[in-house]
Amino acid sequence: MISLDNVTVVFGRTLALDQVSVEIPEGVTGVFGPNGSGKSTLLKAVAGLLKPQHGRIAIDGSDRRDETARRAVGYAGHGSGLYGRLSLRENLELFASLYGASAERAGTLIDQLGLREFASRPVAELSAGSKRRAAVARALVHDPDVLLLDEPYANVDDEASEAISRAVATWKTDGKTALVATHGAKKVKAYADGGIILQRGRLIRSGRYTSEGFTAT
Repeated sequence: MISLDNVTVVFGRTLALDQVSVEIPEGVTGVFGPNGSGKSTLLKAVAGLLKPQHGRIAIDGSDRRDETARRAVGYAGHGSGLYGRLSLRENLELFASLYGASAERAGTLIDQLGLREFASRPVAELSAGSKRRAAVARALVHDPDVLLLDEPYANVDDEASEAISRAVATWKTDGKTALVATHGAKKVKAYADGGIILQRGRLIRSGRYTSEGFTAT
């Protein structure tokens, strides 16, 4: 579970997150909203990549700044987070080793995300869509308890989008929590358990998907 309590983030004169309080339960939660609504800022704050001016963020009860909590997180932002001169396989095996995961895990994700034909190429030579899938693979390589994906469907075609959705669905087991920020709400809703909506840094709505539709919480 991810807990945000009165989280506020300010960049200069811009209020990026405005007193956001929400409990994100296990499962996949979509993060929706227009450009500038605070989606990316929210994910970076949960990942520990920026420090809120006010409020607290906890992951399974532990402060998200705790080293154990941070190692339990897999994050993929707008950049790939990979080394351009290394091949895709070398990158994923490197990150796997840093987290104590096996090299075989890297190969599994390469196959799951349809990246085998690019596995030996330097990441710098990959297309934007392939880099996006590679970033998702990097976030998943240590089988994290918490997964944070920021616009994972940007610059990818339908086939690649389906591969990303399958990889996330395969990862999703009991006890795991994900936030997926996207404009492609339809893609995320296909496998999400809930959703939150942000507008101008404020939480507008949160809820869970049920057989009767979206139920506010």
